[in-house]
Amino acid sequence: MRKPAFHKSVLNSLNGIIRMLRSERNFQLEVLALLINLFLIVYLKLSPEHASIIFLVCFAVLSAEMLNTAIEKLCDFVHPEFDKNIGLIKDISAGAVLLLAIAAVIIALLIYPQYIFV
Repeated sequence: MRKPAFHKSVLNSLNGIIRMLRSERNFQLEVLALLINLFLIVYLKLSPEHASIIFLVCFAVLSAEMLNTAIEKLCDFVHPEFDKNIGLIKDISAGAVLLLAIAAVIIALLIYPQYIFV
C-alpha cells in the first residue's frame, strides 16, 4: 500500500482533531483548559520557559486523550459486547490520561502562584 502525500496525512490528522472536538466531551474540556491557560500566559506575562512548560503539559494531556479515545474505539470495534478484560484495558488507558492531568494541575500550582502572588 502506498503512503499518502504529506499534505493528505496532515489533513487526515486535522480531521481526527476536528472529530475529537465535535464528539468527545473530555477533549472539549481539555481544549477549554488550554484556552484558559493561553489567556493566563498572556495576562500574567509568563516567562517563555514557564509558558513552554504549560503548553507542553496541555498538549500532552490532549494527546493522551486522543490516544485513550483511539484505544477505546478500537476495543469497541474488536469486541462490541461487554467484556471485563476490555473494560480493564479502557480503565488503564483512561487512568493514564488522569495521571497526566494530575501532573498538569501540579505543574500549574507550581508555576502560577509565582505570577499571581507577586
